[in-house]
Amino acid sequence: MDGRGEGDPVILLHGIPTWSFLYNEVIPRVAEHARVIAPDFLGHGYSDRRDFFDRSLLAQTGMIIRLMDHLGIAKATFVGHDTGGGVSLIMAIEHPERVSRLVLTNVVAYDSWPIDDMIALGNPNWRSKSPKEVADFVASGLPEGLFNRDRLTPAFEAGIVAPYSDEEGKISIIRNASALNTNHTTMLAERHGEITAPTLCLWGVHDPWQTIEDGVRLSQEIPNARL
Repeated sequence: MDGRGEGDPVILLHGIPTWSFLYNEVIPRVAEHARVIAPDFLGHGYSDRRDFFDRSLLAQTGMIIRLMDHLGIAKATFVGHDTGGGVSLIMAIEHPERVSRLVLTNVVAYDSWPIDDMIALGNPNWRSKSPKEVADFVASGLPEGLFNRDRLTPAFEAGIVAPYSDEEGKISIIRNASALNTNHTTMLAERHGEITAPTLCLWGVHDPWQTIEDGVRLSQEIPNARL
């Protein structure tokens, strides 16, 4: 999604098993002050879901750089959640000239991922399941990811699982889960001190997966970061 709002660009990066729909209610508010770009990662949402391509965090980072080039964006504020935060960290460390500011919301930064549900979903045995069974499994994990469960409306749940409710989407999310690789964050953990972009670590303190302890650690390792 691109073209909402005017001003300095802000790129919103989702995690797994979500897609850009995660920011559906955030986009209009950010668009009051900035140009908003909310892409779907490769294999996620409604991006390309074909077989036999790299879906790792490093590959997703390369896709974001190509997208920025295509849109004529030299530099942007990155807002990253979950694995989208992992990509944001890679951008800030390896491509600092493309990152003006950094907002990290309960991101994967160390060895705390993939979580058990995603490890399970990456098992090839899921291929024999129906799309509905896979979509129901994804939906079953949503309540634990929300502090205010009143936000888990039928419309939100349906939106999150919509891309994975057919055979192509089912296979794609299984491949996404199997592509998760902790090495892509642990290999950069010692380089958090190289980040020069002004950084805000915005953390839900009750996150059962990416804990507040990781948020505190990350904010201490990134120079002048705020938590």
